[in-house]
Amino acid sequence: MQRSLSYSTYFDKVYGAFLGKTVIGTLGAPFEGIKMPLDLTFHESMINTLLPNDDLDLQVLWFDAVRAHGRDFTSRDLLLRFMKYCPYDPGEYAIMRKNGRRGIWPPMSGSFSNKFYLEGMGCPIRSEIWACLFPLDPTEAADFSERDGVIDHGGESVYAERFFAALEAEAFFSSDLDHLFEVGLSVIPENCRIRRLILDTLSLCERYDDPKMILRKILFDWGHLDCTNLYQNIAITLFSLKKGELDPIKTGMIAINAGFDTDCTCATAGAIIGIMKGANRLIDNYSWQNVRFNLGVTLPWESDLVEDLATEIAHLGAHINRGRITDAPEVHYDFRPSLYPLDFSVQYENDDPTISPLHAASITLTVRNISDAPVSTELILTLLEGEERHAISLAMGDSTDIAITVSHPKGARTISETNLLHADYEHEGMSHRYTFGVVGVTPWKTIGPIWRTDPVCTTEALVDAELQYGRILDAVPYEENRIDVVRRFHLNCAIDTTTVYLPHDACFTPYDPEVQTAYEERVFYQREDSFTFRDLCGFCGPAVMYLAREIVCPEDRTVCLQIGHASPFTLWLNGEKLAERDSCDAWDAENVHLGDVKLHQGINRLLV
Repeated sequence: MQRSLSYSTYFDKVYGAFLGKTVIGTLGAPFEGIKMPLDLTFHESMINTLLPNDDLDLQVLWFDAVRAHGRDFTSRDLLLRFMKYCPYDPGEYAIMRKNGRRGIWPPMSGSFSNKFYLEGMGCPIRSEIWACLFPLDPTEAADFSERDGVIDHGGESVYAERFFAALEAEAFFSSDLDHLFEVGLSVIPENCRIRRLILDTLSLCERYDDPKMILRKILFDWGHLDCTNLYQNIAITLFSLKKGELDPIKTGMIAINAGFDTDCTCATAGAIIGIMKGANRLIDNYSWQNVRFNLGVTLPWESDLVEDLATEIAHLGAHINRGRITDAPEVHYDFRPSLYPLDFSVQYENDDPTISPLHAASITLTVRNISDAPVSTELILTLLEGEERHAISLAMGDSTDIAITVSHPKGARTISETNLLHADYEHEGMSHRYTFGVVGVTPWKTIGPIWRTDPVCTTEALVDAELQYGRILDAVPYEENRIDVVRRFHLNCAIDTTTVYLPHDACFTPYDPEVQTAYEERVFYQREDSFTFRDLCGFCGPAVMYLAREIVCPEDRTVCLQIGHASPFTLWLNGEKLAERDSCDAWDAENVHLGDVKLHQGINRLLV
């Protein structure tokens, strides 16, 4: 039997979702990033000034996409709206934007070069819009949320958004929290890690009353250095709901006092409670009438009242679910059908969209007829080394696959990171184009590894010691005992700080495997935006490596360099030292930011 909702109930719960999202998200926002338990108590001033929150911002953009296209919106539509209207780029958002500019569309935009943020909170916090637009079927809400999640995440984060979208859709019909969790679990894989986390958290909630005891155990098994990482924050949201007695303030304060991504944990918990209780009860109990939101994206928006936003969402949801949301006001939407008769999708072999002088990208381009009539045309593919022409003849709804190989142009002296490819065709007198891309790898000349024995053991020193290395060890005033000194001499090595491979010009001579040099030189092709020492060479031990690359810039340009590092490093640009770190940090995608870095027209030399 198909479900239905009265419009008054539907609107009350949509309004409740975004009241809870806005108010309780604001409650948590000032404490984001504090990765330790707190003992804060609530006071009204904590929700008096409503703060902008990407949790809500992007859902407004996604609403606009559905308002334009109806159920036929695509992940690419969402990404294009982000690129047009969102002015900020924290974490995975920057990677998503960069991939979009390179023609790497969803789902690859969420996974390529996104190792650190792949399992972040960025998409689970956007689940409410899908539950509110598609409340009648939790699986449908989860499926639509997946179109969202893959634009900037992959795998477990997408499953988490599915979990919340289904749970929140079911909350339109049930106030049994345990039942809601069961529905959420029903739309994610049996063997995924986020399922194990959810079950672990719920089990701990049965065993312990103290949220801090639950947090301690969660962090032991699931903790992560990034305050926005998925696992600890999903757990915090769940145990806050379980221990908060469905009181939004009490629930929000439990989430705040657990720390980490507090704006997100609070906002999601607040939204779930808001759907379960509805706006009328929240307003009666907490006087949350005339609540406003602070939008941080540039999409034109007439009203900043949460009630007006909820009204627009409810009107659209009632239209999309015509006949199943009863007594709804008549609001007409002129969904824009695709302007293109053909739809395209790209699959990279082994999920690898990169090319290098030694490696071509193998691509399957799927072309589908989405018009209401047969389509016959010639598809002209503009690749890096010329054109390919393919005759296309498709009945309504049919598709065909075209195999493409994209190679680095022979003889090219540079590798462009962004390489846009085009599929052009004509239909009924109109020209159409689909653009996608491949990523050029980053070539580095690597020099090393450079290390030394400890203590330094040269030929001359050995001769002076009558070829007995033990005398060399005796001559060094080590504080350790003799066994430690000898075993380190045999089993370990030291960073060589006495050998500096300078002048820098020597690092940029063309690589020639036949030329004798002081240290081994190789060319390393970096496919994504990070690499490890193991990627550079097979040497095992403390050592120094030099990495040199040349960046060709078409004009003078000011840029920002963003550097992730786990080991000490020094970085020079055009002979000028720009950064030096002596610490071994926990690697993330952006340990170091260098603003206002000047690239000049032509060749720039980067040395690490």
